[in-house]
Amino acid sequence: MNLKESFKSFFSFLERKPYRPKTSSLNGLTVVVILALVAGFLSMVYQVERLDQRVVGLLQENEKVSASNQALTNQNITLNAKAGQLTHINDLAIEFSIGPGIVTLVDHYSRQFMDDAGPEWRLLGTPEFMTYIMLSLIHAESHGNSGAIGDGGKARGLTQIWVSTAQQYGEVTAAELHHPETNISFAFQHFHYLLKKYRGNLALTLYAWNRGSGTVDKLLTYGESPQNGYAKKVYEAALLNKRDLLSASGPYAMQASTATLKE
Repeated sequence: MNLKESFKSFFSFLERKPYRPKTSSLNGLTVVVILALVAGFLSMVYQVERLDQRVVGLLQENEKVSASNQALTNQNITLNAKAGQLTHINDLAIEFSIGPGIVTLVDHYSRQFMDDAGPEWRLLGTPEFMTYIMLSLIHAESHGNSGAIGDGGKARGLTQIWVSTAQQYGEVTAAELHHPETNISFAFQHFHYLLKKYRGNLALTLYAWNRGSGTVDKLLTYGESPQNGYAKKVYEAALLNKRDLLSASGPYAMQASTATLKE
């Protein structure tokens, strides 16, 4: 009840039950007491109204503080997630001796393709594992050298994707495939195509990457195995977190690529 309503209520009460003294004049002290009571009542109503307004103000202020705290909490969560991601990227860069910029690109495309994943991606499980697969593939193919050239000039860049293969997915030149982002972008498109072609079979996808899908299809048609050790080593390196499985000088030596280094 606000002050105006309190006045109306009080004087309505007086109108319903008017004071009718038995004597012809009111006692002066009685008048003073009544006026004091009225003043006290109205003052109390006013103070209550002020208190209500103060409580409403405090509640609104508290809501603002709570919203600000929630925003800070969300910001802190985001910063912690970014810090964790940067640590993850840095760890992979050190492990594979590949620049963090390249690792970041691989991780970005891994998450992008996994977000739109169909059933063909089911065996890869997580973007992190896809990142590790592709970094293992890059290490096996070029050791992270974006200037690598192999197969008589047909294979280019980090993933040693063939120029003719990349051109199936868009216009690109051999020189452009030496740019890390261009190479990785076309590599993921081709990897996705192979993964769909072989219905999520990661081993066949990796064999087809290394040997060509035409060769793998021909071997499968004749009932022969396309295995050449490439898929097993790349997969195990990703699964077991052992980069030495890909090393040409390590105990599990393999010749994964005929790449030569561009002068």
